[in-house]
Amino acid sequence: MSDDVRALERAIAAGKLDPVYVLYGDEPAAIRAVITALRKVVVPPDDPTAQAMAAFNHERFDGVDLSGAGPVLAACAQIPMMSKWRLVELANPDDLGKGPEAESTAAAAMDALAAYIKAPSPTSVLVISGGGIDGRSKLVSACKANGWAHKFEAYKRDDEAVGFVVGEAQAQGRKISRDAAAALVASVGTGRSELLGALEQALLHAGDGPVGLADVEAIVAHTREARIFDLTDAVGRGEASAALAVLARMFAAGEKDAGVSMQVLAMLTRQIRLIFTAKVNPGRVADATRLPPFLVRGLEAQARGFSEPRLRSAYAALVRLDQDLKGGSHVAYASPYMALQRWILDTCRALPGVDART
Repeated sequence: MSDDVRALERAIAAGKLDPVYVLYGDEPAAIRAVITALRKVVVPPDDPTAQAMAAFNHERFDGVDLSGAGPVLAACAQIPMMSKWRLVELANPDDLGKGPEAESTAAAAMDALAAYIKAPSPTSVLVISGGGIDGRSKLVSACKANGWAHKFEAYKRDDEAVGFVVGEAQAQGRKISRDAAAALVASVGTGRSELLGALEQALLHAGDGPVGLADVEAIVAHTREARIFDLTDAVGRGEASAALAVLARMFAAGEKDAGVSMQVLAMLTRQIRLIFTAKVNPGRVADATRLPPFLVRGLEAQARGFSEPRLRSAYAALVRLDQDLKGGSHVAYASPYMALQRWILDTCRALPGVDART
C-alpha cells in the first residue's frame, strides 16, 4: 500500500497527472495523501499567480450535497485560467442522487460519471474519492483500462506494516527499532492511517532520539483509547454491552458506514486470529505472535475465555460477514451496523437460547 501511495505522489510531483483518479478503500490517510499531492501541483501553495486563480481552477463537491452529477461534469468542462489544469474533487459519489430533491437517480448519476471517465477533458483532473465506493461499481470498471482506479487497504501481514513504519520514520529523518515498530503494529493494527497517527505520537515522545520500545509502551495506553481498540478488547473479554456501546459511537460519529464497517471487520478479524494463536500456543504466545510482553498478558487472558470451537465459529462468521458486507447479502450491505451487532452478540454469547451462526 505505501509503495502505491509513494509511487502516485512521485508521478504527480513530476507533473504526470491522469485526467481521472478514483480513490477508494478503508485507508483515508492514503486517499488524503494523493489528493494533497494533486492540489500542490495544480494549485502550488508557493505560486502567487496560482493562488490568485485558485477559485477558477479548483472546485470541490460532496455527493451528499448534490442532486446529481451535473455540477461536477460542468466543472470538468470549464477551461483552466492561467494554468495547465483544473482540479475537480468529488467526495462520496455513492451519495449522489439520493436526496429528497434529487434531479436524477443514483444509478443515473453513476452512469453519467462513468460516461465522462471514458472520454475525460484533457485539461481537467477529476478526483473521485470515498470509503463507500464499491470496487465492482461502474466508476471503478470505467477506469480499469487506464489504471485510474486506486484501492488502498490495510496491510495483510504484520511484517509488511512493520516495514512501512520503519520506512516512514526514515522518510522523516528519524529512526525506530524494528522491535518498537512491531510493538506499534501490535498496538494499533496494520492500517496506514492508524500507524501514521501512532508513529507521530511515538516520535514526539522520543524527542530528537530514535524511537525505542519504551516510547511505544509509554504511548500505547493513549493509543488504545481509540474507539476501535476499545471495541476489539471488549470483544476479546466477551463483554458484549461494552463492545456494542463503542460500535454505536463509531457509527454515530458521522463517518461513512462502509468505511467504518470494513475497518471494524479488519480489526475484529485480526483480534480473533491473535486470540486463536494464543489459545493453541500456551506458554509460547510471545514467540507465536511476536507481540511485546505488555500486550501478550492481555491476549493470554482473552484466550482463556474462549474455547477452540467458539473461536472457529467466530472466525467462520467473520469470513461470511466479509462476503456479506461486500454485497453477498443485501441486508448486511444495506445495514452493516446491524450485521456487526449480530456478530458481536453471537461471539460474546449474549443471545440466550440462540445458536451462534457459522
